[in-house]
Amino acid sequence: MVRGLALVACAIALSAASPGIHKVVRDSADLEFSYEWPAEAVAIPALDLRFYHDARRKLAEARKDAADDTRPSRKHQISQQWTTAGMSPRILSLRGDMGWDTGGAHPNHGTEALLWDRRLGRAVSADRLFAARGQFSSLTRDSYCGKLDAERRVRREGEGPGLIIADDPFDKCPTYAELAIYLSDENRNGRFDRIVFVASPYVAGPYVEGEYEIALPLTARLIAAMRPEYRSSFEAQRQ
Repeated sequence: MVRGLALVACAIALSAASPGIHKVVRDSADLEFSYEWPAEAVAIPALDLRFYHDARRKLAEARKDAADDTRPSRKHQISQQWTTAGMSPRILSLRGDMGWDTGGAHPNHGTEALLWDRRLGRAVSADRLFAARGQFSSLTRDSYCGKLDAERRVRREGEGPGLIIADDPFDKCPTYAELAIYLSDENRNGRFDRIVFVASPYVAGPYVEGEYEIALPLTARLIAAMRPEYRSSFEAQRQ
């Protein structure tokens, strides 16, 4: 009951600007915290509850870290905002952007992703959409790594295949486990047309290079390799 009242209060407070969203907020002398998820996630009770528990866990961690910080007048700032990248009758695709400033050399940010299968009532990985295990990686890996290296060369002014200096720790293509991977519906017609891969700072490059966001089109070949029950959620794009 306490949870329900807390979430209702959040929704009422935000209803004028953003109807339907849920948001957990705390602003104290040592911590400014916010965690928000969209109406499309709120409409799914299991997902709404999942985000509520995640927000409560992260708030507890943030409060402890702020309380343990003995530096005078240092206020921690933590935020996370989930947004809808696209949705079909079967799948809801969400992107979560995080930001934090806890007094280090600089503020930092990162990205998470979540694909929710409405029929199964749980989160699924991108690989789960395909008929054969490992097929997602085998069909997209070369294209992703190629586009990532091309973008790294641009940001590094053409210095080799992704290298800044000898033995650079950021010369490799990140594993998919290191990335936030979500589906995007660019024209908002209820069918996904792109797969987006986000490498947060320090994953594919140093902090100064920022995040690397690479989008691959959903081609007919990719859709044909998916499980039959998922294919209607996608529309083919040109390579």
